[in-house]
Amino acid sequence: MHNSWENLSPPSFYCSSCCQQIIIAAYLKGIPLEFTYIDLGAREHTTEEYKQYNPSASVPILVVTSENGEKTTIRQSMTILEYFEERFPDIAPLFPPALRDRVIVRDLVNIIAIDTQPPTNSRIAQRVKSIRGKLEDQVGFVKQAFTDGFRAYESLLTKQAEEGTFSFGGSLSMADVVLVPAVDQALMYRLDLDIVPNVKRIYLALKELEPFKAADWRNQGGTPAKFRIQDS
Repeated sequence: MHNSWENLSPPSFYCSSCCQQIIIAAYLKGIPLEFTYIDLGAREHTTEEYKQYNPSASVPILVVTSENGEKTTIRQSMTILEYFEERFPDIAPLFPPALRDRVIVRDLVNIIAIDTQPPTNSRIAQRVKSIRGKLEDQVGFVKQAFTDGFRAYESLLTKQAEEGTFSFGGSLSMADVVLVPAVDQALMYRLDLDIVPNVKRIYLALKELEPFKAADWRNQGGTPAKFRIQDS
C-alpha cells in the first residue's frame, strides 16, 4: 500500500456522513484503514475517555501511527480529507490542476461541508426537536436545510460551462466525495431529489462506482444486520 510505513485507524460510526467521506477518499487513494467502531446511539462518543481524544465528541478521528510509533491525531473530517490530499497529492488527485477550477470545486465542497452538513447534523436536529418535543419540527428543519444546500449546489452545476458526469466535468473531485454522503443522509429523511435533477444525476452515477459502494452506510463493519445490503 502507498503508506505501508504507517497505520491509520479512524473511530467510525456506520451511518455518519463524515466517516463515509473518509472511506471514499481512502478507497480512491488506496489508503488502508483499520477501523474502531463507535456507537453514537449508545452515546459512546460522550464518555470522558473518548473526549480525551476528541473534545468535540464527534466522529471520525484519524490516528496515524508512524513506523517509529509516533502518533498524529486528526479530529475533523475535512482536515482528514486535506491530509489525504496533501500526503498523496499524485494519487487520484481530488482537486483539478488549474487554480480557477480548484476554486469552483472548493465552493461546491463548502456548500456541503459548511452550509449543509452542520445544520443537518443529528446533534442539531435533535435540539430542534427538543424545543417542542415534536419529530415533525426536526424533519421539516432538516429537509429545508438539505433543500437549500442542494439547490445552491445545483445552481453552481448549472453555471459550469460543460455538463460532466461528475460535479466538476468528467473527473472525480473532492466535491463528489462530500456530496454523496450528504445525499445519502437526505434520502434517510425522504427528500425528493427531483428538485435538483443534476445533483440526482451525478449522485446516481457515483453510487455505481466501487469507492462509493464500499463507503455505503449499509455496508460497514458496524452496520446492524437489519440495515445491511443483502447479496443478491
